[in-house]
Amino acid sequence: MDSPMKVQGKFQMSSQSQVSTDNLLVLHFILQSLDGIGSPACLLYQYMQGFNCPRAIIYKEFVFNMETHEQVVNHGCAVNDMAKHHSSKDARHVVIFITNHCHDISGDLFVSPGSCATVTEVSESLATLRTS
Repeated sequence: MDSPMKVQGKFQMSSQSQVSTDNLLVLHFILQSLDGIGSPACLLYQYMQGFNCPRAIIYKEFVFNMETHEQVVNHGCAVNDMAKHHSSKDARHVVIFITNHCHDISGDLFVSPGSCATVTEVSESLATLRTS
């Protein structure tokens, strides 16, 4: 590429805005082989701290590798423990990020460094909460 890629876009500001002071829970599921530093989830968390008191924003990162049945069970337990710890009183809004990469040919998402699943399967397995 001989010259930088041109990106066209628009930036607008509203004439009035409203900032929610409700507690926010940011969940970041990240594939074990990737680095979360500078990720959109981390940046959102850092950015939103400027608008709310620090304890109003909760950031939880779940590094996942679902290669074996035991790892899937352990992940489910970790998500359930987090859900029990952060009740609806703690966080009124939840934002979920999934950071991984996809297979070059099929487009399926990696659930471990060596195996893939469909987007639906990944979404369901990462955030499925089991009730006791």
